[in-house]
Amino acid sequence: MEEVKFSCNGCSLCCRFKGGVVMLSEDDLSRLASWAELTEEQFIKVYCQWLENADGKEYLCLKTMHKSEETDDCIFWDPSIPGCQCYKVRPVQCSTYPFWTKILESKEKWDAEKKHCPGINEGEIHPAKEIESELKKYEGRIPITR
Repeated sequence: MEEVKFSCNGCSLCCRFKGGVVMLSEDDLSRLASWAELTEEQFIKVYCQWLENADGKEYLCLKTMHKSEETDDCIFWDPSIPGCQCYKVRPVQCSTYPFWTKILESKEKWDAEKKHCPGINEGEIHPAKEIESELKKYEGRIPITR
């Protein structure tokens, strides 16, 4: 991809309504635990869960708040804001969305992601250099496994 248009409109679809699983890296865990004023062990007990991926490994992930068949909100999504409680220290997976490898594989995949993110193909133009930087952050994170 050379450049794309994207502007977050604050809809929170990426954080709510079966938004997915947020896998944490050591850096994410450290930042979030410090923000929550907890040890990493305490943070894991309160805010995390271990989930098995297709590769058979268990990954440390943020918990979700299952509220109905349609809703599986991230534990940090707060309807009173509305938005992310930990926005300033959110995980790299969150901060780099939608500039993820699988989404940027082709124009068709980028366009298809619009059904999950109305900010795609809208607003600000992001040049290739910026996209590459975000991809490096996303691809460079190493999720915690056990």
